[in-house]
Amino acid sequence: MPRYAAELSYNGGLYAGWQVQPNRLSVQEAVENVLSMLNKQPVSVKGAGRTDSGVHARAQVCSFDMLNEWDEHRLLMALNSNLPQGISAMRLTKTRSDFHPRYDALKREYVYFIWTGMTIYPHISPFTHWIRGGHYDWDLAAEACRFIEGEHDFTSFCRPTNVPDDPVRTMYKVKLNRRGPLLWLRIVGSGFLTNMVRIIMGDLELVAKGRREPEWIKSLFEPGSEKSKAGRTFPPNGLFLWRIEYGEHLWNSHNRVL
Repeated sequence: MPRYAAELSYNGGLYAGWQVQPNRLSVQEAVENVLSMLNKQPVSVKGAGRTDSGVHARAQVCSFDMLNEWDEHRLLMALNSNLPQGISAMRLTKTRSDFHPRYDALKREYVYFIWTGMTIYPHISPFTHWIRGGHYDWDLAAEACRFIEGEHDFTSFCRPTNVPDDPVRTMYKVKLNRRGPLLWLRIVGSGFLTNMVRIIMGDLELVAKGRREPEWIKSLFEPGSEKSKAGRTFPPNGLFLWRIEYGEHLWNSHNRVL
């Protein structure tokens, strides 16, 4: 059975996260429904990461097997013609039979968007977290980002009920950018824990408010650090799974996204 890889973009606000779950429509289920119809038998779709309910994706990578071989362009068009609102397949290619979007991924990149203006454009409201008023020094928060880079135990940055057996991850780049009222955190790592980026944003907010020094972030990696002194978990609507990096040339020249 030929295996295909696809890059999906979706509005997470319309779905209960990536992973299939009972009584709630997920992105994975929506894609499987369409592919199963095209394949005329059930298709299982594997994703590179499990985005939570309300979290968006610019470039989620998934893989699936089809009973018969399809022309890549024709399969891409057929998929997009039947996907529900808020999900688009941006590109698609035939790949090797043992390709796995999660286990073969080397790096994942997330971006969290924040709007700090007194008013907000309604078009961007569903995709940014709007912080109204208050006194913030986001330059201090940007300084704290460097303490998150490197290999650490990220237990304090994970939803308590979802801490894995091995919570150590490596962050290759953590940077807070600003252009006018728009802020965005760009974070590239080997992997991420549940709610990790949203919890990091809450801790950076404490620094921006002047309630913590930038160096305080380092204490959160120490064993027994007090979770109660950390920041809030930011809402999901500002978070995007932005890019997945593989150690191979996955996409052909004819299916690149501009």
